[in-house]
Amino acid sequence: MGEAVYRFGRFRLDAAKRELRRDGAPVDVPARAFVGLLHLIEHRERAIARAELIEACWHRDNVSDTQLFQLILRARRLVGDDADVQHSIRTIPGFGYRWVAPTEIEPQAATLRADAAAPTGAQADRARPPSAAAGEAAAAATDADVAARPPRRRRPWLAAAALAVAAAAVVLAFLPSRHSGIAVPAASPNPRTTDAAAMYVAVLPLRVDAAADAAWVRLGGMDLVADRLRRAGLAVQPSEATLGVVGAARSGPGDDVARLRRVADIGLIVAGAVERRGPAWNVDLRADADGMHELHASASDADLMAALRGASDTLLTALGRSAPADAIGSALAERVQRVRAALLADDPERAAALIEDAPESMRGDGELRLLHAQIEERRGHFDAAEAELTRLLADVRDGEDDAYLHVRALITRGSVRLRLDRGLRAAKDDFDAALAVPGAGAFVHAVGDAYVGRGAVGTLSGDYAAAASDLGRARALLGQSGDLLAVARVDLELALLDSARGAAAEAGTRFEQAARRLEAFGAMRPLKSALIGLQDVQFDQLQNRAALATSDRAWTLAAGGDPLLKRVMALMRARILLANGRLRELHALIAEIENGDQAYLAESRDAERLRLLRVQLALTEGRAADAAREAAELPAAMLPGGGDDVLRAKAALWRQRARPPTPAAPGEALAPSAAADAGTRAAAPYRRLAEAERARALGRRDDAERAYRDALDLAEAGRTSLTLATVVASYADALIEQRRLGDAAAVAGRVGAWAEDDFDCAVVGLRLAHALGERGAWEAALANARRLAGERALPAALAAAPTSSASG
Repeated sequence: MGEAVYRFGRFRLDAAKRELRRDGAPVDVPARAFVGLLHLIEHRERAIARAELIEACWHRDNVSDTQLFQLILRARRLVGDDADVQHSIRTIPGFGYRWVAPTEIEPQAATLRADAAAPTGAQADRARPPSAAAGEAAAAATDADVAARPPRRRRPWLAAAALAVAAAAVVLAFLPSRHSGIAVPAASPNPRTTDAAAMYVAVLPLRVDAAADAAWVRLGGMDLVADRLRRAGLAVQPSEATLGVVGAARSGPGDDVARLRRVADIGLIVAGAVERRGPAWNVDLRADADGMHELHASASDADLMAALRGASDTLLTALGRSAPADAIGSALAERVQRVRAALLADDPERAAALIEDAPESMRGDGELRLLHAQIEERRGHFDAAEAELTRLLADVRDGEDDAYLHVRALITRGSVRLRLDRGLRAAKDDFDAALAVPGAGAFVHAVGDAYVGRGAVGTLSGDYAAAASDLGRARALLGQSGDLLAVARVDLELALLDSARGAAAEAGTRFEQAARRLEAFGAMRPLKSALIGLQDVQFDQLQNRAALATSDRAWTLAAGGDPLLKRVMALMRARILLANGRLRELHALIAEIENGDQAYLAESRDAERLRLLRVQLALTEGRAADAAREAAELPAAMLPGGGDDVLRAKAALWRQRARPPTPAAPGEALAPSAAADAGTRAAAPYRRLAEAERARALGRRDDAERAYRDALDLAEAGRTSLTLATVVASYADALIEQRRLGDAAAVAGRVGAWAEDDFDCAVVGLRLAHALGERGAWEAALANARRLAGERALPAALAAAPTSSASG
């Protein structure tokens, strides 16, 4: 219903134009108020809980009731209500609000659905144009919201995941066939089947009763039928998405149909069978939709491809659609579908062999060349893929006949260049060029993919406003194509954007939602990326048990697949195991990582991350000599710039903790002003903390105090719980050492809320209670710390009962 126009009283609300009119005159409506009005109207058949309305309007849960009340007050004023006169928006005491004004929907000739019921959650996700999608597409953040936030760090733990998701979404998410993006004018619908022709369509794998050498038809024929229906103007779910939903282990067609309707909101489901009858192939297709009797179409031909096309075209006629024209001969079409079948079966080696074995007359075909480049990308041969695409693009004409191939070749090369780290500018240039190809706007799905690629570039380069805009457009366009899996991939990119800009609460919610949708579609690779992102957010927010549960879930998926993602998952899991005191498991995992790809470790920052973990583990286990030896290889100072500034700052801090501080030079200022940290906001707290600890170790109390205060202010401004807890643990310990217990209590209180889930925060509370000599508080803090310790040992002094009360 995202394109609906609603009439109530003197008002007309156009969701597509994002416009409210009163007596024909436009009403100025703030963006968030419009989203709230639209959500209430679309779901007017029920009351809306406050929490649901907050999520719809703000996309986060830390919004006060006062903010929501102000939004409702503004919305009421816009439609002539107030708190006493509730003709349109009624308060439901103790629950939320409901739209109660008599409302009609204007009929629209262009609407994608014939029904006028309010959308389900899945439907609301689907075909929203940019205007109605604003609450979700601007979703990640409006440009103003992004601009208002301070610059955030690029999260090195998420960079690999972001690249992997962008590449998967842009290059190999769908591998559309030659004409799948072409906008074909729809014929006049058959009155008997108008509703079915407007539904979203899925084609199931075909049942093949034939010789073994035709086994490829199960998936290749399925994909051909889907492509042909799509070219006739129907909204057909990509074959990859259908296969992900039904899976290989489903018990029968009935289960497949029910799951497609539930997960993907599919209205029309096409099943078919192929068999050999003497010299001819017979193809039988059946289409089923709720509320419509089953349609049947069949064709026979000695040419298998002709039989598949014939049955598809007969079905299109029954649906009131015109058959698309054929552009290539049967032999080449069959070769393309065989390659597609191999890719759908996740067998890129077989797909590559089919292309390499093709007759010379076929191997120059642009479609096969593009498929070959995409296969090389899937196999990890990124240089070969880029070279193939560059040659193809040099040969592609700018004419209308080649526009679709041109667009997809540019998009594919852009995402390959992201994987090759050729520079974000080169990748963005390819995505920009794809959007600029004459006639590109006709290929809705491809244009959506181009915006996904640009959004990924924006996230990785720190241009968050541009990323939000591009991903919002991508979500709307891909939703229009009826592809909920593509929408889920965009939501994952939006979650990565939220995480990169420091919006942890929004990112966590988005990662969870994307993970649920991706798992339902069986999309394992992006699911792994969603789980990586979720556990990263949970870890940084000190939700250690939740992070461990997410890591356990992700680790079961780690076997096989992308080695880059597996390395990221392993290093992430190592940090989480340390935070949860699972030290024996951590030793085994570090050994596994070290036995992996040594060349990659040597060329990447992962070797530094691994060494930092070993230093932290050695100090945790009391192995001071081992920690000092390992720390000698860590950088002694943070090198500003780049995406690894936080890693370098942490490495310098832990190196200092593991090795005695060097004496201060005469006149050296051990704690310079906080202005020295400009430009490295996320790393700055760790830099200042290192300076504070060095000054403290050298007995320079005033310098240490100044640096500690700066570090605390910087950590609080950064809003990352882990960073704040790291600073507080050190600062509170220094204050307790000085017997400044009142000040220590004020500092320690800033992390008290996390002491139930984080061991280091629990030790801060224990140390303070012990210093204060409060027996009851100490006993409770000791029990809590022991519960969280795992295989870590508590300091012996803190486990001994305090002898007397103290003050300070």
